[in-house]
Amino acid sequence: MKILATKIKNLSFRSIRTKMVLFFLIVALFPLLLFGFLSYGKSSEIVNKQFNDYEQFAVSQLDKQIENIFEQMYVVSKDINQYLSDPTLVILQEEIPRTYTGFIEIKNFERYIEAHKTYDTKGIYLITNTGYYYGNSRLDIHKLFQKPFWKEINSLKEGDLWIGFYNSDHYYTGKKDEKIIGLVFPIESDFGVLKGSKLLVETNAEELFSYIGFLENDLQASITLKNGKNQVVYKTKNAPKELTTDIIWNNHFDAYGWDIHVRIPQEYYYQSSNVILRYTIAAILFSIILVSVLAFLFSVPLTKGIKSLNSSMKRVSEGNLDTQITVTSNDELGILSQSFNVMVNQIKELIEKISMTERLKRQAELKAFHYQINPHLLFNTLNSIQWKARILGAKEVQEMIYHLTEVLHENLNFADELIPLKKELQTIKHYLKVQEIRYGQTFEYIENIHSECLDYLIPRMTLQPLFENIFFHAFEDGEGSIELVVTVKPEYLELTLADNGKGMNAESIEKLLNPNHHGGNGRGIGVYNVDQRIRLHFGTEYGLSIESVVGVKTIFSIKWPKRR
Repeated sequence: MKILATKIKNLSFRSIRTKMVLFFLIVALFPLLLFGFLSYGKSSEIVNKQFNDYEQFAVSQLDKQIENIFEQMYVVSKDINQYLSDPTLVILQEEIPRTYTGFIEIKNFERYIEAHKTYDTKGIYLITNTGYYYGNSRLDIHKLFQKPFWKEINSLKEGDLWIGFYNSDHYYTGKKDEKIIGLVFPIESDFGVLKGSKLLVETNAEELFSYIGFLENDLQASITLKNGKNQVVYKTKNAPKELTTDIIWNNHFDAYGWDIHVRIPQEYYYQSSNVILRYTIAAILFSIILVSVLAFLFSVPLTKGIKSLNSSMKRVSEGNLDTQITVTSNDELGILSQSFNVMVNQIKELIEKISMTERLKRQAELKAFHYQINPHLLFNTLNSIQWKARILGAKEVQEMIYHLTEVLHENLNFADELIPLKKELQTIKHYLKVQEIRYGQTFEYIENIHSECLDYLIPRMTLQPLFENIFFHAFEDGEGSIELVVTVKPEYLELTLADNGKGMNAESIEKLLNPNHHGGNGRGIGVYNVDQRIRLHFGTEYGLSIESVVGVKTIFSIKWPKRR
């Protein structure tokens, strides 16, 4: 059981399709089961109540019909008995009349009997001890006397009566197998022909048995009728075996002592509700199958897209950045696929950009390294020359070499890549001093820098290549004006280095900033390196820009962030 539970758990959490099918099943089945069984319970309650009411009504109709027949026959018998007991109304002196008066009295009595007949009355007879009877229909009295019930009624006491069923085979005419309900009432008289005579009232029972047959066939009821002696006078043929679960109705007629016993099998009693239950279960099973199929069908395109996205992500994680997903829909999955494609393209572009940046950085570092090796060699040589100049008394040469060595010393310092601006300006002053000794007082240098800017960091050797470019390309004879301005912006610092030299055209400016246009002699590489180092340190939004007017001026502008 534990293994099965583990398998089910693993199955449900490994496949999103299984999860979706289970989710749809739970969402669909919970209300379906709840409302299905509530509907079944309410419907079966109503149907069972209606069926119970119908059965009770049908059984009550049977009770009423039997009781009405009994009551009618009993009233007729009591009325005729009372009539016969009054000598002022009728005098039956003899069985066969010998006088006209006797004939008229008998005819009057028989007309009185006929007046009590109804549509269902088969016959009303006054039967004497000798077997003579008064009544209009022709009766085979001998066959009547042979019937078991007639032998039984001889033991009836005064005031008792007998009620029972038998066939109409004691008539000379009519259907011999016709069902009849007979009531025998002993006449309360000890004189004449009435002594020991009995009144027989017979009612056609075909309609009653037709109704009993209807109950037996329509309700599958098993009906038992018992008389006052607890004798079974009718019982349904081929009645099913009696079970304790059967639905039973009993009714007792106190006046006649009869009992009606109706039994209906429980299976048939709840047949309608069972049909509802079977259809409810069938509907639930059909819904389960339908929901499972629909959930499976709907999950196929969704899981297919997710699987495609998963495999694509796996390929990207393995390094295949050319992976793209074919977008076939505009839903959330389609939007997710589009975002994935955009993301992969951005990653690819970013990696290419980083690779390019690293490549440029290494190239810049190598070039800076080579750029610094040569001054290192010169530094040692110039120190030797400086000492030689001091020995020879060449003071100007010694001073020039001093400032030059300071510039070279700063070039050879690899301790910090970023230095305060004020330190970079000191190096520039040594460089300008060299140029002053070289050219004399031919150029003007103006410096306008706010004191707040002096402590902000700037890449080492940023300004020297720009000044070199001015003296080697803008001033042919060292004559001109140079103005350095550093301003503080809210988000960054801005440095402008302007000269009034010969300027340069747009093509020259592009060559200074484009590494592909630098020749093997390294001309202009310093300006390019300044731009690249600033971008490498602070990002591509910063860097160097050049504005120039040929024959008028050139302005180098540098933007870099505030850092201390």
